Amino acid sequence: MIRPRWELLDTGFKRPGRGSSRSRRAQDEGMVERVRLRLTDYAAEWALSQDAFARMTAALHTSLGTPTDRRPGSPAAVHWAGSDTTLVLEHTGDSVYLELVTNKRLSLDEELLRMDEEGLL
Repeated sequence: MIRPRWELLDTGFKRPGRGSSRSRRAQDEGMVERVRLRLTDYAAEWALSQDAFARMTAALHTSLGTPTDRRPGSPAAVHWAGSDTTLVLEHTGDSVYLELVTNKRLSLDEELLRMDEEGLL
């Protein structure tokens, strides 16, 4: 599966005459679908990133309440779903990521993953 490695965020600061087809396409799409931050350095030992993931999960649980979904495995993820977006804390094995993603984008990603696992892609 091919995933983009970057996002274009329109901050609203424009320079006259400096439009590009890429920025116009991003404006036409209307909004950023995902913001993903790596919260830890890449750990040489799995236990270090696992500990960070557990501590961050506990902190978010205290702040946001009970997660709406927990997904063990590799990658492990904990979700806090809202009406339009979902906050995802993910442990990839060597690092921990925090992602805010639209529910529509998350649903499409999960469908693509399911199709890939079934050999349909």
